[in-house]
Amino acid sequence: MNKTLMKEMKKLDNRELNEVMDFARELMVMNGKLEFTPGTVRKVLLKNAVVDMDNGRSYRVPKSMLEAA
Repeated sequence: MNKTLMKEMKKLDNRELNEVMDFARELMVMNGKLEFTPGTVRKVLLKNAVVDMDNGRSYRVPKSMLEAA
């Protein structure tokens, strides 16, 4: 992490730190949505789906993350 950023974060109170954490979570979600990779749905479960990725790994993901190719 950037030392300047760390120095500035040390100056924040708890309310401001919570705002930073909320913002960071939003950025993580946005970044995750930008990094879709192709895969094949192997099994549809109640809330999730098992997806076989092109790299040979399988993941259980929320159905809301699925997008038609």
